[in-house]
Amino acid sequence: MAVGDPVALKHIHVYSRPQEDDILFGWATREGTTDALFQWDGDSWVEIFELPYTNAIYDSVTWNSKIYFCDGKTGIWEYPVETNTICLSAVGPVVQYLLVYQDRLIGAGDSRTEAEVLADLGIWPADSNRDRVLFTEALDFNTWSPNNFIDSRTGTGEVISGLGVNSITSADRGAQSQLVVFKPTAILINDGTLGAGEQKLNIVSLVLGCPGYHTITNTPFGLMFVSKQSVCLMNTEAKEPDQIGFTIWTEINAIPEDLDNIYTDLRHQSAGIYHDNTYKISICDGIIDTDRNTVEWWLDLRQAVFPSERNWYGPHTGDFIMQYKLFQGLLVGAEHLTMLMWQLDVETKWGSMSAVNTARTSTFVTSRLQVPGMKEGKLDAYGLVAQMTAGVALSCSVDVDRGTSTEANVWTAPSVLGSQGGAYKIIRPIKRPGHDAQVTVSHSHASDIEVHTLYMRARERRRQAEKQSGSTQT
Repeated sequence: MAVGDPVALKHIHVYSRPQEDDILFGWATREGTTDALFQWDGDSWVEIFELPYTNAIYDSVTWNSKIYFCDGKTGIWEYPVETNTICLSAVGPVVQYLLVYQDRLIGAGDSRTEAEVLADLGIWPADSNRDRVLFTEALDFNTWSPNNFIDSRTGTGEVISGLGVNSITSADRGAQSQLVVFKPTAILINDGTLGAGEQKLNIVSLVLGCPGYHTITNTPFGLMFVSKQSVCLMNTEAKEPDQIGFTIWTEINAIPEDLDNIYTDLRHQSAGIYHDNTYKISICDGIIDTDRNTVEWWLDLRQAVFPSERNWYGPHTGDFIMQYKLFQGLLVGAEHLTMLMWQLDVETKWGSMSAVNTARTSTFVTSRLQVPGMKEGKLDAYGLVAQMTAGVALSCSVDVDRGTSTEANVWTAPSVLGSQGGAYKIIRPIKRPGHDAQVTVSHSHASDIEVHTLYMRARERRRQAEKQSGSTQT
């Protein structure tokens, strides 16, 4: 590999243009030299500009035909795409995260160490923005007034780990209502107009937070993100977010954590996106691969269909997604620790990033199904109805009372499903005593399989002394 060759993407950004094709940009490390900004030409990455820092963490936002981006080390960069020029703002502060809110450019966080702040002729920690949110004048992104800042819980040891805009009515940050500031275990919101007398940051939670800024996603139902122990849904009410990922909390809790450096922490590198009525996250499971994201989980958000349920599907293995984006109307993903880009969710092409010609394993895990009244009974049989391709093998299992007993089956759909409309129905007896059961269905096939109905039959166990129909059991 020659000096200057690109090694790994650190961040991607889609520049959308009305009535024209989107442009995809990527910030990446290079062999033996500093980072650089690249543009995707449809087949490969083309280098555009050299950047001064090495292996930095980047964030970006588009506003008025410009891309603003930051690296947490050197300040804010402006890139007018149409003129293909780039410059480092002479007045912009050093920040780690960027967004646009109330027609202002918002910056927050700072990944410089004490030695780096002192080397920049600053005073530690006063001149670090690790606990500070800064904003420009309205509609003037080049004016950073000295009083335009908000301190967010200084002195706790936790640095700002992300920004969001809670747009409860839009998945595209349309109806802006709240500026949200995240720390790994804290959430703060700005309820007033920036720069006004009533404006301040209010604490929403000192338990939940978000260490991974690429998981912060607007949906029509609220702002969603991955905390240290769950997936959370935040609305505009003054309360802690709902933990809608409680059924997969063990998987999220198992993500490897580096308490000494949030920026190398795999929690910080988790990814998420709202796509096709689904919130999709890519995380590291800490077992298959301990230095990149290894599995996906999907949450079905079709509330009209499932008004009282939270349906998580996963883990789907074999994908190493560092960041998701919608590019030319298609879902794409950047592969962790590489320069590769993938088109995702392509029907009949469910190949894994680890082995392109091999379908990845997709898994559906139910919540625990209980015998009514928490009583003990005999779990008599289970089964499912699925829309699938003929000849596909399904690996199914039942876990009774959290490992007390298990049942496992491999069911293969018949070679002809035409008369059944592509649906395959199967029921198998288990006859195991217990209070609850959890069913897992997985497959490794290039086709898309939909489980329409899951069937679980339980017979309540009766005591010997109970009377039935006027007689006594003996």
